[in-house]
Amino acid sequence: MTDSTSTTKPGKPYPEFPLYAHATKRWAKKIKGRTHFFGPWDDWQGALERFQHDVHDLQQGKKPRPRNTDALTVGDLVNHFLDHREAKLNSGELTAVTYRDYKRAGAILIDSLGRYTDVEGLEPNDFQKLRGTLSKRLGLVALGVEIQRCKAFFNYAVKNHHIDNPVKMGVSFDKPSKDNVLREKQSKADKIFTVKELQTLYHAAGPQMKAFMLLALNGGMGGADIGRLEFRHIVEGWIDFPRPKTSVERSFPLWRETAKAIKAAQQNKGELPYVFLTKYGASWHKDEGEATVTKEFSKLCKECGLHVVGRSFYTLRHQFRTIADKCHDTPAIDHIMGHSDESMGGLYRVRIEPLSRLQTVFDIVRDEVKPMFRKQAKAKAGAK
Repeated sequence: MTDSTSTTKPGKPYPEFPLYAHATKRWAKKIKGRTHFFGPWDDWQGALERFQHDVHDLQQGKKPRPRNTDALTVGDLVNHFLDHREAKLNSGELTAVTYRDYKRAGAILIDSLGRYTDVEGLEPNDFQKLRGTLSKRLGLVALGVEIQRCKAFFNYAVKNHHIDNPVKMGVSFDKPSKDNVLREKQSKADKIFTVKELQTLYHAAGPQMKAFMLLALNGGMGGADIGRLEFRHIVEGWIDFPRPKTSVERSFPLWRETAKAIKAAQQNKGELPYVFLTKYGASWHKDEGEATVTKEFSKLCKECGLHVVGRSFYTLRHQFRTIADKCHDTPAIDHIMGHSDESMGGLYRVRIEPLSRLQTVFDIVRDEVKPMFRKQAKAKAGAK
């Protein structure tokens, strides 16, 4: 402990210590142009705790809220919640993708609300600011999903008696209304690919990307699913592969072009069981960060002059659904895409029968996109 009678300024207890020794024998920090004091030299731990509690409010230009050393902080809440979800991940009750989304949401809560802020001291204005932060980078649909994900942390705190009463979030942290979501959707241009664009991309793609595109159009598979596709999932011309994100059963017949492309692109390097591997022999799937398939497809679009903001590899899954809906067999389409059906009919339905229903979806989508397989005509010599 530092001697409080000493006039010699003490050094920092450790290199990353956020405060400095002020001439008034107190630990201090300049925030928003003003010097704030957090405790005497001889109690650097107490000064640090007070700083951690007050800093978020001070950075917002607000008077620090009363400190309760026994209160649940936002950081504590995030840790408790993620520990609970990690246990579900380890038991197979939660997917790695969902856990990653919760982990990201927890980081946002800490960054916006303050790690050492008392949860029960949060006010509607805090959540209004959080919503504003989220809305700057998310569309209304994604915003609604993220708000619901953030609320899960606080619902957990109440149900597990970490706090006595629900946090007062106010109306500003409600999900966007269905009317506003619909208006946003209607205001956006149609961003799916034309068949002509698909044709250009398909013939410019390498063997693996050709297979990736066909799996997305043939059965609505996303990049993460393709990256985790194993040889055991391909059975007699069918994909039989529960969707990793939801664990919902999924199967569909392969177009002959898709089967041929898979055979041309598949690799068998090393010990990994996946059908597709990168040139380094690694998986195409990543649990963290942007999917590698998405990045490579984006490069292809740019090389072909077809890059459009908001249009990505996942657009091909949307495109499959848009075309498949023409057959008016929602259960069959949902089965192919790995979508869960929570309706009463979905709960009673054991399987899709007859299998010709899946074949009908197969035919409708292939008939619409099959012009992409034709080789593009070369421009005649001298033509402008």
